[in-house]
Order: sequence, then structure tokens, then C-alpha cells
Amino acid sequence: MAAEGRDSPDFSTLPEGCIASIVSLTSPADVCRLASVSPNFKSVCDSNVVWASFLPLDCCQMASQSFSSLKELYFSLCDEPVLISDGKMSFSLDRHNGKKCIILSARALSITWGDTPRYWSWYRMSSSRFAEVAELLNVWWFEIRGTISSRMLSSGTLYAAYLVFNFTKRLRGFDKKPVKVGVGFVGDEASKRERSVYLPNENNMLRWQSRVRFRRIRAYFEPLPPKMINELPIVIPVGPAPVEPAPAPAQHALAEPTPAPAEPALAKGNGNYPKKRRDDWLEIELGEFLMKDGQDGEVEMSVLDTKGTYWKSGLIAEGIEIRPKDGKEKCLYVGRV
Repeated sequence: MAAEGRDSPDFSTLPEGCIASIVSLTSPADVCRLASVSPNFKSVCDSNVVWASFLPLDCCQMASQSFSSLKELYFSLCDEPVLISDGKMSFSLDRHNGKKCIILSARALSITWGDTPRYWSWYRMSSSRFAEVAELLNVWWFEIRGTISSRMLSSGTLYAAYLVFNFTKRLRGFDKKPVKVGVGFVGDEASKRERSVYLPNENNMLRWQSRVRFRRIRAYFEPLPPKMINELPIVIPVGPAPVEPAPAPAQHALAEPTPAPAEPALAKGNGNYPKKRRDDWLEIELGEFLMKDGQDGEVEMSVLDTKGTYWKSGLIAEGIEIRPKDGKEKCLYVGRV
């Protein structure tokens, strides 16, 4: 064993420039682990030469302040996103691998009827990083779309897009059926993937369904007010008695109309329901896409419910986040790594 230890290479004897070149081929997480090996390694792992390899070329222009080292700049961009594009987008880096993360604000999205105050309201919200969020007041045609240039993202990366949203107490309509979501490259139909998701979480779905059943049962048994009974038309039957059963009692008219046939229940644990983020917003995955090396074009993301004939309200849209699938996904809900 002693002989084997003497024959193994001692990397600490290598020149610092050589060690820096080797370390730069790893990941930020690996560099932080190597820094604890020895003082020599720590010096190299903290050097600007190493951290320059993890920073995008254009990130220095996005920094709003000066930093003492590129390592400090890196972690600042991981923990404190920077607003770009006149405040309509947010830029940050994935803490694990240094890949670019972008959030398109609600103002950077295309929202059908979004400029009509009767249907959507825009205002400042203290929990949002952006100047405005969009609150859905009342629509039945629900359509949100967003696009992003592939040049703003890191190549050779599997990305996923997420709708970042929340609800108000006036939430209505989204418990009726799932919405359609999708992601794909513009002009490349083969790359587009669509699926169905529920925007309310599972607990809210169960609570609303119980509330609807209670209202229907109560409407069935509650008598009509005397004023409404007096206003009911008197119908004198003519001809033979009907063979079919008599119509339902008048009080049933107060019950909610029968909804459209329910779609098959979505499986649990497959990303079909939203999750709560560390910033207290909710998010639902819209889909994923692979950014290949040298790929150019635009990626489109969508959230749709345009076939339902019922009204929807009470949703607050902050934006759509695009981040590496295997990066922040690991730590978004459990705190910093």
C-alpha cells in the first residue's frame, strides 16, 4: 500500500497554471469541493482563471456593480438575478453548472386580451421581482404565449420552461378541466410537445370539488323563496299524461348547470400539478427542449384553454422561467445548496 501511495501522481506539485487548466474542465460544484483539499488547491480554485471559464462572455456587462473576483461575480449572478431588456426579463446563472437562466416577465409575454382592463389587470406586487404582474379578471378564452431567442440560452443544455403564477381569492374556472401547455422551436413542428396540466394544486382541487358538491346538494334541498314561487308560470297540461317521468322540481333550477364531461384524471407525481417555489410563487412545468450546439432560432412556450365555455378568473401571472432541467430543479424547493 505504501508503494502504491508513492507511485500515485501528486497533483499539488504541478504548476498552478496547469492545475487551473485541469480544474476549469470540471464544474463549479467540483471546484468548490477541490478547494477544500489543500491550501494550494484553494488558491487555484479561487482564481479568476478558473471562474472565467464558468461565466458567459456577456455576463460582465449585466452586472450592476463591481466585484473583487470573478468567483464573487458568479455567485452573485446565481443568488441575485439581474433585470435586463428594460426590466422585462430576469437573468441569472444556475448555481451547479453556470448555465443561463431567464425569466420572461408577464409584460414580455403575449396574453390574449391582456391590454383590455375589463379582462386583465396590471399592477405592482411586492413579492415579484418585476415592475408589474398580470391578474386575470374574467375570460373564457385563456391564452398565454412566450418566445425566447436561442442565443440567450446556453448551448448543449437540456432546458425546461415553467409558468410562474399564483392565485387570488377570486379563483374560478381552473378546477373544471386541465389546461394545455407546450414548448417547441418555432417552425419545427416535430420539436413541439403538448400535454395537459392542472394549475390548482391537488389540495385545492379536492377542496373546490367538495365545495361544488355541497352547493349542488344544498340547492337540491333548499326551497325556493316565496317571491320566486309566486313568479313561477302556471302550466296547464293538455293531452294525455306524459309517459316520461315528470320534470324535476322547480328548485333544481337553482343548481349549477351540468358541466362538460370531465377529462380523465391526471396521474400524480408526473408534474401534472404545480409546486410551491422558495419565493412563495407556484410553478408548473410547460415542457422541455434541448439546446444543441450551434442551434439558432426561437423557442415558443404556451398555456392554453380556449375550448372551454366557462369563465375563468383569479390567476396572477408573474412570467415564464427557462432554466436547465437538471440544475436548479434539485434545489428550488429545499433551499440553497
